[in-house]
Amino acid sequence: MPETEEQNLSGGKQTIVIVGAGIIGVSIACRLVREHEQVLLVDPLAPGSATSFGNAGHIATEQIFPLASPETMLAAPRLLFGRNSPMHIRLEYALKIAPWLLRFAWASRPSAFRRGIEAMKSLQQGSLDSMQALCGDEGLSDLLCVQGHMVVAESGRSLRALDAKRLLLERHGIESVSLAPDEAASKSPFLKRGIAGALLLPRTGHVLNPHRLCTGLHERYSEAGGLTLRARIENIESSGDGGFVLRHEAGAIEAGKLILAAGAWSAPLARQLGHAVPLDTERGYHVTAEGAPNLGGIAIESHERRIIMTPMDCGLRIAGLVEFGGLDLPPNPRRHEDLKRHLRELAPELELGRLSEWMGFRPSLPDMLPVIGASPANPNAIFAFGHQHLGLSLSAITADVVSELAAGRTPPIDLRPFRPDRF
Repeated sequence: MPETEEQNLSGGKQTIVIVGAGIIGVSIACRLVREHEQVLLVDPLAPGSATSFGNAGHIATEQIFPLASPETMLAAPRLLFGRNSPMHIRLEYALKIAPWLLRFAWASRPSAFRRGIEAMKSLQQGSLDSMQALCGDEGLSDLLCVQGHMVVAESGRSLRALDAKRLLLERHGIESVSLAPDEAASKSPFLKRGIAGALLLPRTGHVLNPHRLCTGLHERYSEAGGLTLRARIENIESSGDGGFVLRHEAGAIEAGKLILAAGAWSAPLARQLGHAVPLDTERGYHVTAEGAPNLGGIAIESHERRIIMTPMDCGLRIAGLVEFGGLDLPPNPRRHEDLKRHLRELAPELELGRLSEWMGFRPSLPDMLPVIGASPANPNAIFAFGHQHLGLSLSAITADVVSELAAGRTPPIDLRPFRPDRF
């Protein structure tokens, strides 16, 4: 839809307004437009051009263990301040994030961690089925590859850790299979030789292009009659009838229902709706070897390096290094150099070609659970943000839950662990 036409949509009352056109917002829009007379999607950027543009593409159904954990706290000094750590705090941001880190430490105590596992399981149990259904309904199944992924170990010590992980996953009902080195090598055309072994997780998958998935969903939404407005919502006011007035730089929008799915930019708007949500960001990095397209195979996760390599139609993407640095600091070039080093070491025989770089903002709450649910103050305001590095994985199941809430039905998941006022 041309931008001039989009700008003409700002007048008139909309049944549902969705703020945020990333993978969460667009997935919700696709579900809602099939049920409601009018849906308006609002974002200052083109759909899928922010955080959803450059994620790892992994459908990570096995990730039920919140990062806020006793294990993380034991390793916190090395993880958060080590120069080569897969997690890192920018020194110039350390004071600002200190209150968030204190909440993170509180959420890491054993009882809270166990509750977090059960909450994540409730979302993850249906996440892959929901993703397959969404892609099938919207004619985008060709972008979805559901053949599992491998976690590889490069040493005997790591292989023993993977065996312990297999037993842990088994206790939580997640299928995994131990692979010998030759079995692992047969499943990846680009992985280096000489690994010690691997763990196959067959009920995971990846998308061949996260940006194309998001834009494809938006195209289907538009074809079904959904509207889109390129604007930045600056202020939200409640109206007398339980609806809302959303003000942006060029005017105002009236909304009967409001869905806040603005990712890392959600906190100021949530505050205007009465909820001081302690949202911060994990700054995620990727490097894509654009000279290595159409590799086939499955995604490869390294146990030691804490990264994942995903074969996509745009090349081989490596991602996984995270830092805490907020929304305003420039990217850290060392993160990209570390990813390039891991890529060359894990795929030494691959012709990499041009290496493109990217950084995005993953919205994260201290307990590492998303905010999903209606505002206790006004059930017409529904929140769907804070999915940290699982936005793609949980996008379709979140859309299913939100569509039930928007229709006044009871969702199939207990939303109490995700309520916006839990803090």
